[in-house]
Amino acid sequence: MNDTSPFEVPFSDPVLIFAVVMLVILLAPLAIKRLKIPGLVGLILAGALVGPSLLGFLERDSTIDLLGTVGLLYLMFMAGLSIDLNQFEKLRNKSIGFGLLSFSLPMGGAYLMGVHLLGFSGSTSLLLGSIVGSHTLLAYPIAERLGITKNIPVTMALGGTLVTDTLSLGVLAVIAASSEGQTGIGYWIMFASQVALFITAAILIIPRLARWFFRNVKYENNTDFVFMVAVLFTTAFLAEVAGLASIIGAFFAGLLLNRFVPGTGTLMSRVQFVGNALFIPFFLISVGMLVDVEVLGSLEVWIQSFLFTLLVFSGKGLAAWLTRVALKQSAEEGWVVFGLTTPQSAATLAVTLVGYDLGFFDSTAVNAVVMMILYTCLVGPWLVEKYGRMVAIQEEEKPYEPSDAPQRILVPLANPETSDALMDIAFMVRDAKSGQAVYPLTVARDGNDVEAQVAKGEKMLSHAVIHAAAAEVPVTPITRVDLNIARGIVRAIRELRISNVIIGWNGEVSTKRRIFGSILDQLLEDLNELVMVSKIERPINTFDRMILAIPPYAALENGFAEAIRSMKLMVGQIGGSLVVVSTEDRGSFVSGRIEKIRPDLDIQYEQIQAWADLPRWLDENRQESDLFVLLSAREGTLSWRPGLDRLPRVIAQRYPELSFITVYPSEVDRSEKRSTSSESNFLLSEERVKIQLDCEQLGPMLTHLLENEPAIGDVEVDRIVKRLVESSDGYNPEVMPGVFLYESHTSKVTEQILHVGISPKGVKVDRAAHPAHLVLLLLSPKEISVQDHLEALNATAKLVHSSEVVESLKKVKDPKEVIRLLTSGRT
Repeated sequence: MNDTSPFEVPFSDPVLIFAVVMLVILLAPLAIKRLKIPGLVGLILAGALVGPSLLGFLERDSTIDLLGTVGLLYLMFMAGLSIDLNQFEKLRNKSIGFGLLSFSLPMGGAYLMGVHLLGFSGSTSLLLGSIVGSHTLLAYPIAERLGITKNIPVTMALGGTLVTDTLSLGVLAVIAASSEGQTGIGYWIMFASQVALFITAAILIIPRLARWFFRNVKYENNTDFVFMVAVLFTTAFLAEVAGLASIIGAFFAGLLLNRFVPGTGTLMSRVQFVGNALFIPFFLISVGMLVDVEVLGSLEVWIQSFLFTLLVFSGKGLAAWLTRVALKQSAEEGWVVFGLTTPQSAATLAVTLVGYDLGFFDSTAVNAVVMMILYTCLVGPWLVEKYGRMVAIQEEEKPYEPSDAPQRILVPLANPETSDALMDIAFMVRDAKSGQAVYPLTVARDGNDVEAQVAKGEKMLSHAVIHAAAAEVPVTPITRVDLNIARGIVRAIRELRISNVIIGWNGEVSTKRRIFGSILDQLLEDLNELVMVSKIERPINTFDRMILAIPPYAALENGFAEAIRSMKLMVGQIGGSLVVVSTEDRGSFVSGRIEKIRPDLDIQYEQIQAWADLPRWLDENRQESDLFVLLSAREGTLSWRPGLDRLPRVIAQRYPELSFITVYPSEVDRSEKRSTSSESNFLLSEERVKIQLDCEQLGPMLTHLLENEPAIGDVEVDRIVKRLVESSDGYNPEVMPGVFLYESHTSKVTEQILHVGISPKGVKVDRAAHPAHLVLLLLSPKEISVQDHLEALNATAKLVHSSEVVESLKKVKDPKEVIRLLTSGRT
């Protein structure tokens, strides 16, 4: 009979051990926050308290060591998953440079101190340098909670971790091999070959495996999460086999799976929840349990711990300061980088323990390192907590453009098989700063079976709510009953003041004269808000690249900035690259506008000679993992052309497996400042209206319109007409059948002028489907801003909204009647 009490310390009952650990995870952060110290620090101190050197409740046995290792690997994995790869790619050189600086400064100081002050050998001093040169992303959860992981200096610091830890463990490998006599060229060739094989295999296998898994394996419960964890620990183990540390493998696995886990998706939420609630706290407690209170009475331990800590603070601090000055970062950002790179734990412990086993360090040095770990783990998170709040405020206070207006996203749902994909798109284009919920909507057609339809819709909404809750995105589900589905959606949009609509399409068109189908076409006719019509054929997180096709003159639309910003947000969440395709004549203007729209991304710009060449370009350049986005326009807007309406049908038929989104920019004017000079009512005048024109070609008609214009001489008229005709060669400015709009932002005029020409017979225009019966010609002086010119263009494009007005204009005999018809035809 076993008389051993279950409360005898250290506890041996596994249930009691786990209960104590969970109580520590629960209570320590709550207690320590009363002292305004980060909760992570509380877990480390609690680990020291319940560990073998104080209360002795828990022993740092194989179980605690296992759970601590799991937590450490999980922490590195989360860091790799959460890095903004687009930002990291832009900061690759800066991250590498910072990592080299953050490692070399402490390393150099440690070598000099070890050899000249502490009496260490050269090898021991190098090992000491590799200890203080590395760092662990212990404070990363704080930066994540504050929402500053996308901040440029923070991303740079995260990237620098890979450099410092790799160099640290590389030094360990060299010293360990030297101590065992493995210094021959054959050993190093074998080591380099193993590392190269591991990296190559991981890069080739993991992304392909993940893409296959997410595309073909049906999600059941938490299968996707289990897949991620399996990849994490398999990669970490194989890194050890290759001669690297397991933490490098874990971080590498996170980087390779990064693009498959959107930052605001359900899967990322699960990964973060499990890590922050369980695995990472286990690691922090295990670090605290390393503290040995008995050796604190030794003066030598205190001296060495002070010197080791001084090396870390001075080396890491100097690297952060030099980087801040060189890159012109704010003081608060510099302190956050210092706080992130100060904590020592992962590579530090690995190098220390291996160095102790090999005889380079004695017990005094090991305990000094443990105390140094404690100091740095206390200071680093505190700095990130304090100054990270200031950085978060700075990010919030950065000036917004008009396109930064808060979003209210509506997602009409009708098909359970596509509802998750549509909701995922909404999560990706949603700006978390807006604080707005996503509105999933179902509309039941009123009739005999309306109750069954409502019940079906509520079931779909319930699934959408669960899906959003897992991604930690607030939602407000909406149900409507209406005789007309499109009218029910429009009514919800009006009532809720929606700014963005994301709706699905199956690729089928009911009649040739429609773009998508009856419901979608009705919505486009009735709505002015941004609409994204989505035909998604594969999981959102499997796309590697977004191809964004921008027609000529689309960059002049009022809603262009808002649409581009949504696409940039989506690319940032997917983690892929962005390729913008535009025509050669508009390429420089398009890129100039896009670069001014936040967030900043690395963008590849491709140009085609004419818009009609887009299908051919897709044939030659599209890839299996592409998401194609077409920036379209509604009929009657500045950039609309008849060919745009046919293009979605052509794409769906030509590339049935291609996922694509057709985006209709908002026509809602969000600018606060309205200038009367940009209103076409103000620009219309009888003197510049010419009726009953009898011209057969476009050039003579434009010349006739500008004749006798006081602001322009005859020579300048010819130059302006020539430029207008040349600019329309690749993309005719037909805003609706029979109506053509020409524009120029020119130095030849001193004020905005609008000419109107009417030809009852019609003027032939090359590459146009219809003859020109109404020609609108807008000229703006260079002194007027691009925005004012843009507003005047959009107002001019909206002068005619129906074919009835065009037919009436053909019969007009008086310029006054032309102005009346144009102004009364405005909506």
